[in-house]
Amino acid sequence: MTELTPKQQARADGLLDAAEALFASYGFHAVSVRDITGLAKVRLAAVNDLFGGKEKLFYEVIKRRAEVVNALREERLAAIDDAKPREKQAAEIISAFFDPLLEVSERGEGWRNYLRLVNQMIGSRSPVLLSVVEFYNPITQKFLMALHTLYPGIPFSDLLRHWQFILATYLSVFADNFRVNSMTRGEVQSSAFSETYDAARVFVLGGLKAFLEQAQQRT
Repeated sequence: MTELTPKQQARADGLLDAAEALFASYGFHAVSVRDITGLAKVRLAAVNDLFGGKEKLFYEVIKRRAEVVNALREERLAAIDDAKPREKQAAEIISAFFDPLLEVSERGEGWRNYLRLVNQMIGSRSPVLLSVVEFYNPITQKFLMALHTLYPGIPFSDLLRHWQFILATYLSVFADNFRVNSMTRGEVQSSAFSETYDAARVFVLGGLKAFLEQAQQRT
């Protein structure tokens, strides 16, 4: 995006927030430009004027959040002590990638909308996702290579497959789809991210331990 005036920036931020909330609830294809501008209370042409279209608006929705999360991930990965046992390092690599999601979820509704959108995206085959892979594939590759360095005997493809299980588990924490609310008559809340994340961590690290032990037996 080119440099905007303060008035234009306020409109752009409003459009980003509106698009993020709508995409998270209904999906990219189900949301129209009119829906977005209506929620943001700006004229219909604002999406084209400020972003160049709906797909480019989607790109900016992802960019403004993913770059923050990835910076947190890089910081945590760099802080891992390589003198620790490799099982401990492997667990810390997983935490370095996913713990920032819990951290940003506490920053407000916009971040929670973003996390719902990301959770929705992992089950989608929409071509529009190709426009934002630069924010996901390189950082994932970096973390997978860190694991592969610890366990060079485990095929990279096996690490990647297991990573997908971990990804699906942790992102499900932020789906906030009310299912557990209805199943427990409100005793468990889907918006209670911290408690759900703690349960997911136990599940993930148990699975990771079993996977690594089994993989090493085969090598």
